[in-house]
This record gives sequence, structure tokens and C-alpha cells, in this order.
Amino acid sequence: MSITYRTMAETEYKRIMEIDNTIFIKRVWRKKDGAINKQWIDINWQQDSNFPDGNQNHLAVLKETFEKGGFVVGAFDNEKLVGFCSINRDLFGKQYKYALLDQLFISNGYRGKGIGKKLFFMAVETAKSWAADKFYICAGSSEDTLAFYISLGCENAKEVNQKLFEQDENDIQLEYDFTTMELPIKSERLCITKFYETMAESTHLISLDENNRRFVPDEVFETVDEARGIIDTIVHCYSESIAPQIYAVLLHNIWHIGHVQIVPTEEGWEVGYHISESHTQKGYATEAVKAFLPKIMHHNNITEIYGITHADNIASRKVLENCGFTLEFEGIGEYQGLEQQICRYVYA
Repeated sequence: MSITYRTMAETEYKRIMEIDNTIFIKRVWRKKDGAINKQWIDINWQQDSNFPDGNQNHLAVLKETFEKGGFVVGAFDNEKLVGFCSINRDLFGKQYKYALLDQLFISNGYRGKGIGKKLFFMAVETAKSWAADKFYICAGSSEDTLAFYISLGCENAKEVNQKLFEQDENDIQLEYDFTTMELPIKSERLCITKFYETMAESTHLISLDENNRRFVPDEVFETVDEARGIIDTIVHCYSESIAPQIYAVLLHNIWHIGHVQIVPTEEGWEVGYHISESHTQKGYATEAVKAFLPKIMHHNNITEIYGITHADNIASRKVLENCGFTLEFEGIGEYQGLEQQICRYVYA
């Protein structure tokens, strides 16, 4: 299979009917029975090959995108259209200039091959040339759709467009900041991306590990609601230049198994990481840090970063050493607010 990408012409708008939208939707992220917070709800629904809002509606919307100077890029397998992404030319927003990412569909049988990501970032470059700051996305609430946008670094929209929200209140109003480090960061087995509220339960469970309680008790979250609050704080920090930058580690782009982070200190920046006990001794922490460091250091213009661990945390020390950190101090120092035996490593 050889996929080619190109800008589509207005005369080709009806070609989107070549897309096969067949998909089984197991869960959706919605409020249930008047609950305050959204949760995963099983619907077990089969979407047929047509577009979810009707073929004629999608054709009309895409035709309007063309007529108003929008951008449409397609992915082709030989001559067959197997995916497309459209963005609207008119910008909106008060604090930011948003471009609406209006449609993004990948044909059944072609998903999970990186086609959607390629189309997304081709559209990013065009929107940036229009002087837009961010994408605005009305994402479907299905688990696969939301996972795709979260993996790219999308987050809840800071300015909700009420008109778009009212078109379908089940949609998730997301944004993608064009200054975001390009995500996901991928290694052989792992995917590193931004945290999102859907990870609250897994964050809570991972934090209860025995080693977390022993070495970093301030990273233990006793309830899902406590973890949800921490994730909200983490997300707000993404837009700050000097603030902890904490990213989720996913196994095979599916299972949330831990995190990697950099944290500002008086001396500079410090790296941190944690992999759940059920996934330790498999090299995931080393793999995550090795993939994460070059990208995050480049994005934040960091030339030197520290790794500080309790001297008894042999596993953590091995991760740092395997990632090329050099031990520069071993002795009594402040750790978790107490004077303890520590090891301080540096990486440049």
C-alpha cells in the first residue's frame, strides 16, 4: 500500500463518497443521568458505511468549505480516496484566532496507519499560513475518535464556540495549539502524549503503587476525583513556559501505564518518570525517557537537565544511567521536603 497526499480541488468534493465510514463504537465519553463529570458509557453501536450526519449533509458542508476558500487535503491509495481533512478559512475567537478543523475521516481498513496524523499536520501548516493560532475541533465522543485527538496533543477548548457547541452537545469541544510540541512522541512500544480527563481512573490506580508511596508520596492520589483535579492542573501547565510539563505514557498507543515529566527547579530543570508496578522490569521507563528527553529539551530550549532520586531507589538510578545521565553528587540532600540520602545526575 502506497499512500499519496495532495490538496483536493473543488470539483472533487463528491469523491468523499469513496470513504467507507463503517466502524463499531463501543464506548462514548458523556455525562450520564445528570452526573457532574463525564464518564465512559457503553453504547455498542455499529456505524454503517455512510457519514454519521448523513451523506448529503457532509457533501453540502464540504462544498461550502471550498466555496469560502477553505483547505481540503486528501489521502489516496492509487486513485482511490481513503481519507481527507478539511479546514474552514474564516477565523474566530476572542483571545485566540481559531481555524475550524471541520471534517477528518479515514476509510475503514486504513485506520491506525498514521494517515489521519499526516492529514492533520498538513492542515496545521495551512492554518498557520492563515495566521491562525489554533485548531478548533468538534470531536465525536467515541473512544477511538477522542483517543486520536488526545494522542496528537489536543485538549479542551479554552474558548468554547457556543454556536458550534449547540449543534451537537455530545461533541467534545477541543483545540490544538500550533505552538504545542508535536505529539505523540513514539518509540518502539510506547506513545507519549498530553494528559486528558479520560485518564483520571488510570492515573489514580497507577499512583497507588508501593514505590510511589515510599519515594514520592505527593504523587499518590487516593480517589479518582483527586486524580481528575491533578490532571486539570497538569493541563493548565501546558500553556505555561515555566511550569511542570507532565505527559502520559501509553503502551501500544492504548494502555496508560505511567508518565514522564520535566519540572523547573532553582538550579534548572529536573526529569521525572513513573511506570506502574504491573509494567515494571520491561524497560518501559528507560524507553520513555530516551524518547521524551530530546523532544522536550528541544521544544523548551533546554541544554542541561537533572535527575534526582533517593539513593535506595535502585530502579530509578538504573533508568537515569541507561539514558546517559552522569552521577555528579551522592550524599545528604533535600528530597520530598526532607534531608535524605540522594543521588543527583545530570544530562546535557
